[in-house]
Amino acid sequence: MRLILTMMIGFTLLIGCSIENTKPANKSAAEASHPDRNVEEPAGMPHMFTYPSPDTWEYANDRQRKRALRSFEELKKRNAPVYSGPLFGDDDDEVTLQNPEDVARRTLVLWAVELRGEGIPQKEAIELIEGLNLWGSVSPEEKRFLQNDDPDPAESQELVWRLESIWVLLWALGHVEELNWPSGMCDVPQLVEILKPHESNPAFIADAKLRSKAEILDAQDLIMRIHWTIRDAHLNHGGIIPEDLDWSQDYNAVSVTMSAAVGVVQQRHYTLNWLVNFLKPKDWDHVDTPT
Repeated sequence: MRLILTMMIGFTLLIGCSIENTKPANKSAAEASHPDRNVEEPAGMPHMFTYPSPDTWEYANDRQRKRALRSFEELKKRNAPVYSGPLFGDDDDEVTLQNPEDVARRTLVLWAVELRGEGIPQKEAIELIEGLNLWGSVSPEEKRFLQNDDPDPAESQELVWRLESIWVLLWALGHVEELNWPSGMCDVPQLVEILKPHESNPAFIADAKLRSKAEILDAQDLIMRIHWTIRDAHLNHGGIIPEDLDWSQDYNAVSVTMSAAVGVVQQRHYTLNWLVNFLKPKDWDHVDTPT
């Protein structure tokens, strides 16, 4: 079993905005900004955020409103701030999921890319691609990276984050039971245990089946709202979030640029948007994650 890098320190997080010269985490500064976020403050209790009523969303249908309510139930458990206006994804009838076999291929491509980013020899990574004839599923940027004899160390480190994308795809394919709250990195030993036997197994592709569209859209809706909260914290509230994305109690305040959870959220959002063909991206390199 290959050794997987489980601690990714000093990473560059892609959270939809450029972050430079970040100051150390300042929880008091973040708390001082809470009144702009429709906060109720019972004495002796944590700041309590209010949640909008999807029933008032003019252009959402019943399924979209119920999906938002399910997300709000999860967010309320952590007292996570949310956008106060209408925010919802495409309806089930408007969504065509990626083909199950293509999802399995994408999983294996990401595995080869991640392993190359981790430092395995280029020849081994390319053998993983060629062994199951996966070049047709490799994106242009991935192809450039895999064919580079001497890849940039910063890019390699960033691509190790694809472990989180792989975890989402394994969940979508039914190999992982559930996507837990994104408070930290995925279970890397379990990921390796699941995927290692399949890295050269054509049945992993041929027998692939996806979870229901409703389950995948529920996961996309929730992660979109969590991602909005992180971006809002960075842009408007001092760039400070709880380390575990739980606002319901006293928390260890960290900068969004130093939070492993932020990297997890970004990768999940990216991967789920690819799964549901959000905005019909040209390929894996062109997935967008607006909030």
